[in-house]
Amino acid sequence: MDNVRLAGSLEAAIEKYDKAVALRRNACFGEAVNAFSEASAIAGAAIGAIRESGCNADEDMIKALLDVCSRAEASIGLIREITGFVNTDLMNP
Repeated sequence: MDNVRLAGSLEAAIEKYDKAVALRRNACFGEAVNAFSEASAIAGAAIGAIRESGCNADEDMIKALLDVCSRAEASIGLIREITGFVNTDLMNP
């Protein structure tokens, strides 16, 4: 995978991640999870293509892709915790 396509994948992943952050801030959790998933998938696909091709990609771009992927996955986990929270004390009569 050449550096131009890698840079395009990085930009697309960052753009999707930024959109997801905006959705999360507006409490659109379902849409945010979808956008975070897409950002992670874009970054993951680019990383997979780099590993399969065996090319020597720019280490900074690889780190940036890994960062987007890990931050998106962490955000998905956070949203699932928020939406899955149950206050058991409110259930007791």
